[in-house]
Amino acid sequence: MFISGPQECDYCRAPIASGDRWVREKIFESTPNGNGPSYFRYHADLFAGEEISCWEKHQMEVEIVRTTARAA
Repeated sequence: MFISGPQECDYCRAPIASGDRWVREKIFESTPNGNGPSYFRYHADLFAGEEISCWEKHQMEVEIVRTTARAA
């Protein structure tokens, strides 16, 4: 499993610069090292030329997986 640094977007892997808006998602699954929950970070703002943010893209992927799982 790839674990990103604290200042890196878990969707696009680009750095989250100081002053950028970002979203933190708490993961409640227990971690292998037993240190409790972990967090994923995503860009909340749009990049130039993009229609949706990394956070919105991630949410769309989660919803697609959820919908597909229900249909199966």
